[in-house]
Amino acid sequence: MAPIMRRYLTAATLLILAGLAPLAAEETLLLFARHAEKESSADNPNLTARGLQRAEALADIAMQWNVAAAYATDFCRTAQTAQPTAARVGMPITVQPIAGASGGLDDCTPPISSPAFFLDPGIESDADLLSWILEQHGGGTVLIVGHSNTVPRMLAQLGLGSVSISDDQYDRLFMVTYDSKQGARMVERSYGETGPDEEPAAPRPVERLPIVDQAIAFHGGPAYASSTTRLTISSRSGSFALEVRRDGTLFDYRVEDTRDGRARRTRVDNEGVERLLAGEPQELAADAAQRARDFVSARVYFPFLPYGLNDPDVFKTDQGLEDWDGRTLHRVKVTFTAGSSTDADDDYAYWFDPETGRLEQYAYSFGNGTERGGLRFRRLSNYRRVGGILFFDASNIGFDDAGDFSVDAIDPAYVEERMQPISQVVLSAIEVAPLD
Repeated sequence: MAPIMRRYLTAATLLILAGLAPLAAEETLLLFARHAEKESSADNPNLTARGLQRAEALADIAMQWNVAAAYATDFCRTAQTAQPTAARVGMPITVQPIAGASGGLDDCTPPISSPAFFLDPGIESDADLLSWILEQHGGGTVLIVGHSNTVPRMLAQLGLGSVSISDDQYDRLFMVTYDSKQGARMVERSYGETGPDEEPAAPRPVERLPIVDQAIAFHGGPAYASSTTRLTISSRSGSFALEVRRDGTLFDYRVEDTRDGRARRTRVDNEGVERLLAGEPQELAADAAQRARDFVSARVYFPFLPYGLNDPDVFKTDQGLEDWDGRTLHRVKVTFTAGSSTDADDDYAYWFDPETGRLEQYAYSFGNGTERGGLRFRRLSNYRRVGGILFFDASNIGFDDAGDFSVDAIDPAYVEERMQPISQVVLSAIEVAPLD
């Protein structure tokens, strides 16, 4: 058993241990967990056998997010809950002493095998602890194991409102993304097996998810927002030449095609929409202008995935890990603000590699409530990076049918039994030029 080291950390010491630089301006992922099942209501009980299993399940989740630090209060039940995560990463547990509490880690069974370093006793309040964590671990992922009263208090301190955890709930996990500009956003979920008297937390749509942020960074990150890209996208619906320029919040999208035998160019930017047909400007009524906007958005959206998944009016639901053909993928459902476009009733699902964030496949519904609806499922291939951006081709399968459809129905068996090959989506002639 490693010794319980009762020396108090300075900021410099903790940074060396965690291997992090203080990047408080970047987005930080905070995993708040209530400790797992305890043996009794005594002052400092150990975890039960079931609680120890739940702690292992928490480590499974924490490892998906590349956790770099683990915090617990000075009690066996919280430190034991954090222990599997700390052991897998090979890092210490940072312990917050609680003034007047009859805790301690020396007599825990099973013992705390990871080194336990104690914070300065002056870091006692929820606000002090949060300030410390955000200062020392900005831009990283931190596991914080607390109690049914301390976890809600810290969430409230972050501006996330009132959260309650009952005495018999040991599976609460609150995944909070925080940065100094956007504040805090939260996804609530369960960890470990749900008990007979427990209801699992229902995932809810949020504006930001760490796996999506990781995917955007992996696929291109800053290169998306400061470049001009030219490419051709070809599929069953035709061949389209795209020119996509982004400069921060400024954008200029141009799509050219000859679907009806005449050269057509549609341009959408921050100022509005325009269309040239055989070189002649076209007058567009309001509904025609909206259709032109949606036409361009649809052509630009897919080649640059997953960049658009953090756009306004896009909401994401973390649906956890899912097995596909022997691979474990991280599934995210996407919905849209009602009325934000003519296709706002469609829903999407995206499957990411949980390690890298690479987008592996996606699906979407379309035409819900009409005679021209259906589902599409696309597996990605031929990845190549041009100008810092990762591009890919796709095999397109699915079906067309009248009625209402949702990506919720899609799983490996559904794809195998219901969907048929439709087309290949191929990108070519890709050029990416960074802006000066």
